[in-house]
Amino acid sequence: MPAKARTTGRATAANATAQSREDILNARAISTLGAGVVNAMSAVGAAVIKKHRPALGKSPDWFWHMFAKCEAKAARIAEQAARDPEACGDATFIEIYAAQLPKLMAAALESHEKALKGK
Repeated sequence: MPAKARTTGRATAANATAQSREDILNARAISTLGAGVVNAMSAVGAAVIKKHRPALGKSPDWFWHMFAKCEAKAARIAEQAARDPEACGDATFIEIYAAQLPKLMAAALESHEKALKGK
């Protein structure tokens, strides 16, 4: 019995840590999205990855970390916009997400390049 309690405690601690991280999409928020929204998010993500394939080849670990952070931030911004009383829900979410993810990723890549040149 004590072993099970420790495992549960670790799982709860890990879950709290995961929810506080910037690079993880909130599982509860994802579950409320429609299938069309998830498909649109996937298409936008794939396009951003394809556009920045050279950066992925140079530094894959950094790229995936930054992509996850940008993806989560874009989703949070889009979720806030979709909650507006005059918004069109899923359509607003997709529109804002599709506009924000490429901008965030481009800004992250530009900052990374400047940091590498400054070394």
